[in-house]
Amino acid sequence: MDRNRYSAWKRQRGVATLLIVLMVGLAVSVTVAATIYSLRGTQSQQLTTHSATAAQAAAWRGVEALRLYLLQVETSVWPGWVGNDAKPVTGLEALGIRAATVTSVEATGSDHYRVSAQVTGTAGVGNALTTATVEVVYDVVPGSGTPGLPPVCASMPKAPMVFNGNLDYSGGKLDVTNAVNYENIVVAGNLTIGGGSTARISGCVKGDVSLTGGGITDNGHLYSEGNIRIHGMGNPSGTTLWARNIEIGNGVSGGNYNAIKAGAYAVAVYAGTQMIGTAEVGGRLIPSTVTGGTPWVTGTVAPLATGHVLITLTDQSQFLLDFSRQDTAGAAMFKVDPATGLVTGTASAERLKGAEDVALPEGLSLRSTRIAGGTVGLATLTVGQLWGYNVNVTGWSGKYETLWASGAIAMTSGTVKNLLGGGNMTVNDVAVSGSGRIAGSLNKNLSNVQANQAGTSPGLPGIPYCEARVKPVDADNFLGMANYAFSSAGGVAQLTIRNVKRANGESIDGVYPLQNPNAAQLAILQELMTCNNSNDKGCRNVLQRDGSWLLHGVGKMPAGVLWFDQSVKIDGTSTDMLNSVVVRGCDDPSQTTCGGNVTFTSSGHRDFIAPNFAGAARVCGAEFYPSNLCASRSQFVEWEGPGADGKPQTYQGLPIANTAVIAEGGADIAGWELRGSVMLGKQLATSGATVTIHGSLTVGSNQTADTTISAGGISVDVPSGGGLNLIPVCSGGSGGLPASPASASVQWSRYL
Repeated sequence: MDRNRYSAWKRQRGVATLLIVLMVGLAVSVTVAATIYSLRGTQSQQLTTHSATAAQAAAWRGVEALRLYLLQVETSVWPGWVGNDAKPVTGLEALGIRAATVTSVEATGSDHYRVSAQVTGTAGVGNALTTATVEVVYDVVPGSGTPGLPPVCASMPKAPMVFNGNLDYSGGKLDVTNAVNYENIVVAGNLTIGGGSTARISGCVKGDVSLTGGGITDNGHLYSEGNIRIHGMGNPSGTTLWARNIEIGNGVSGGNYNAIKAGAYAVAVYAGTQMIGTAEVGGRLIPSTVTGGTPWVTGTVAPLATGHVLITLTDQSQFLLDFSRQDTAGAAMFKVDPATGLVTGTASAERLKGAEDVALPEGLSLRSTRIAGGTVGLATLTVGQLWGYNVNVTGWSGKYETLWASGAIAMTSGTVKNLLGGGNMTVNDVAVSGSGRIAGSLNKNLSNVQANQAGTSPGLPGIPYCEARVKPVDADNFLGMANYAFSSAGGVAQLTIRNVKRANGESIDGVYPLQNPNAAQLAILQELMTCNNSNDKGCRNVLQRDGSWLLHGVGKMPAGVLWFDQSVKIDGTSTDMLNSVVVRGCDDPSQTTCGGNVTFTSSGHRDFIAPNFAGAARVCGAEFYPSNLCASRSQFVEWEGPGADGKPQTYQGLPIANTAVIAEGGADIAGWELRGSVMLGKQLATSGATVTIHGSLTVGSNQTADTTISAGGISVDVPSGGGLNLIPVCSGGSGGLPASPASASVQWSRYL
């Protein structure tokens, strides 16, 4: 996201994050537990008009939350809900909702219902506690299609490491352990790994790849939308390379590769007889449509029904065909007719760019106009499948199970089992042990190979699509979940405590002025935390002159979510910190002094552990505990979300508590081990010893951020099971089946 768009988005963001899970069924009691749904931008006009107080604002957030919930109730449930029995809705405490109750449901026609409810919001604590109750009537028409889901703010990261920018790695460690079933690393720019690096990677890159050091994880892969050039690395085993063009220098010999493939057809996209855009696709040319001689270039492409195809329309709108997508019956969303090349289902393609009212037509055909990339050059390797347009093998004694080239083949030496070529072939000392056919000429007789064979073009593999999109980090979305919010007004520091209780259940919520607390507040602050090597009891002097925060010599810090309105530096600890740190920047991130950064210095320290990683016994059983994270003194709250198989799964511990750091700015980390994921809006800098992160790392969520690492390095250890790898980032949700969409609107309301 560019800076101007981000600034506008920050100004327009909504005022709350809703914690709900949709429990749709015939039960009388409706429970809305703690899955996180973003309400950014969905607040009704009534919220703007009526929210005269914080309590009223909370009540109206609950009104909107309840409206979204009613949209999801299946049609078959409504008849059983008709009546005046109260249906309580729970789990909205993080929104400031004390109570929300559906008081009656009345059928007002065929599949039409009048729903009455009461929502009570609260604000303040103690003698300053205020409440506001709204009585509201909704008009609800259930949908006949499958209900959709609002965006869920609990997502798997795209990879254990995501860099939204260029990554230049010349020294130290770059390592991912325990990753299963998805990329180890995603880079939205170019990836450069220099000599001296011990990096071992597997993943995808949107730009070019240059390797003169490090290596590729055994049984891993390296995909690039650009070019891959390798002139030095450790020999891999079971690796796949896939890119636009691939060059492997003479200094890289040996190693075992499952596949090395490159190249695509550059196509004009047609809806009927009208050309509407362009794309680059893998597949084969349909022989009856080919024009021109060998090697084949122009004709209608029957695309591979795998991977992704990015289509750019003439108005520069972009759409993505993901051939792994399935409909509700489990059938492929996009289908290819192998005889004609017609691709159907395209009206359901995901729009990446362009006006909301623009969609792809249903049914597209693809006409090749030229070759995109496809050059593969290497020396001596062992490869299962070698596939490109023009393939050049310069080394001696390599082994190639399958060699496919839609264009020319030049081969000095090696053994090939199966050979298929769409152009001419030049060889020196080559043996083909299986069958071989080429469309063009052969410079010398070669056993088991037939030249001048019609229709032998093997097609092209396409160019991989690297899914590197990131969602912005917005610290304000997490303010309602923060247990300890450090902020300043006019240079005066204050600490706002929310959802914190003593072991005996007594709440200590409130606003604590750090400079001039009263006696009772001072006593609580001194019980909670100490800084400056115990010389600052209560951490009352942590605000710096520039508005940033300094936690120096931390000797005591309560478990929970820490929120800061500006940059924070953690400089030495003598205790384990069982926290998630959230850091806010300014509304215009283009400012050089925008802040929002987090620094972990090289001073002596203990462990930094996110609450869910610390465990319920240490977090919930402490002298002070975060009641929004804990269901009891020995157990985290539970919430329901989709599991890895797409089926509902119950998780313990809110996703916010899986994170060690969420910062709108960048991070400078000197050799720490962080147990919890790290999400950065800007850049990352490391120094000293290796930085170890248990969870995932995302760099550049709010703007493109190039990363250069020359020492120390990063190691990411992926947690297994229990939902610890989930991060609090919204997914796109699900639109369901739109045959007859549900509607729910506020018809009438009043304050009680």
